[in-house]
Amino acid sequence: MKTSTLLTLSLVATLALSSGCVKKEDDSTDSPGDDTAEVKLEPFRTDCGTVNNAELDNPVDPKGGITGKVTVAGANLLIFSPTKGGPILIKLHGLGVPYNQAIQSGAKRTLEELAKEDAVFFPASELCTTTISTSTAMVGQVFTASGKSYSETLLNQGYGRVEGDGCDASLIYTCYSALQESAAQKFAGEIEAFLWKPISDSNDKLAIHATPADTVITVNGETGQDFGPGNGYANLARFSKPGCSYGKNVTVKLTNTQGVPYRVNGKTTITIPDGCQRYCLKDGALALCPKT
Repeated sequence: MKTSTLLTLSLVATLALSSGCVKKEDDSTDSPGDDTAEVKLEPFRTDCGTVNNAELDNPVDPKGGITGKVTVAGANLLIFSPTKGGPILIKLHGLGVPYNQAIQSGAKRTLEELAKEDAVFFPASELCTTTISTSTAMVGQVFTASGKSYSETLLNQGYGRVEGDGCDASLIYTCYSALQESAAQKFAGEIEAFLWKPISDSNDKLAIHATPADTVITVNGETGQDFGPGNGYANLARFSKPGCSYGKNVTVKLTNTQGVPYRVNGKTTITIPDGCQRYCLKDGALALCPKT
């Protein structure tokens, strides 16, 4: 993704202006009506800690971070608008871009939900940056004002991909990898493609196509028979009845062969509004797909 290089022209100046924008506890002389008064934040404790100016802190003191607002620019990329100073392009420390497009979309949705709160940014180091397309991004960790780590939230929900990126990432790499492996035991990934065919061409019964491969598909508790790839999808499951026979608000669950669920838009089931109709995924959302 191309992001304007103007975002990074004043990185050092912005850090200098913003690093003290959360008041220290003994700087509480503002009157009650002073709109510059800051809310006191509790220390942020996480599973892995925060690399803050080349040191690992756990908990990390929010008074040492930079407060502002976040706009999501990618699966591991943010535009941070500090309370003081110009915008900063931020690459989340220790995280790469997931290879799967559907997981990237899930990561963006998760970050956008976190970005509804004010944020606190901790640069891994004032001198550590990375190049994103033609722009320079600072590397660091971001929290919501209530203390939720952007990076660890992505990892715990199965939307993060650990990547060594310098800036003392070795301090968190092992712990981040453990979070990623733990999430893989709970979430198999994202469904990339899906088609509900209430009447198949071969036997007039329900057929469901899906990607990725080796997906186990159940409809209202009935497990379909796996026929492997077909029609451009990695998996075809056939069922005992036509789609209409399953009624309305049909529950479809997709898992891998170990029983770990796949997700669609963060949910581990798909609800088919009307089993008689033909549905597919369009831009990650379930939609009617009439046969043409």
